[in-house]
Amino acid sequence: MVWRHDASHNPVMQIGDVLKLKRESRMETLEDVAFRAGTDASNLSRIERGLQQPSLSLLDGLAAALQTRVSDIYLELEAARNTPASKALEPEPWVADLQRLQRHVRELDEDKRAMLIDMAKVLKRH
Repeated sequence: MVWRHDASHNPVMQIGDVLKLKRESRMETLEDVAFRAGTDASNLSRIERGLQQPSLSLLDGLAAALQTRVSDIYLELEAARNTPASKALEPEPWVADLQRLQRHVRELDEDKRAMLIDMAKVLKRH
């Protein structure tokens, strides 16, 4: 996770950080997301690195390309900003597991994905 620092040196998550996390959680390249959003990879890279801010129309396109809503991006941004700095720097232990699982789920057909969801429900009950 990339963190920016404000004047008081507290980690502050920026909109580019949220976009990058969403893109990486989907295991997609800059090129894939940028193409669907109607921009180029270098522009998206600058946004993710906090070197520039997206216009509202581009943010809307990026949200659509990431299959989310602009409001959800801002909610995640606000949640990160309201998290104490000591907690914000600790990655969730299940994030890496979820990313690995996503890679495998994408390779399954619809029936096998449904079976996997059913298995997860059974595991949750036990």
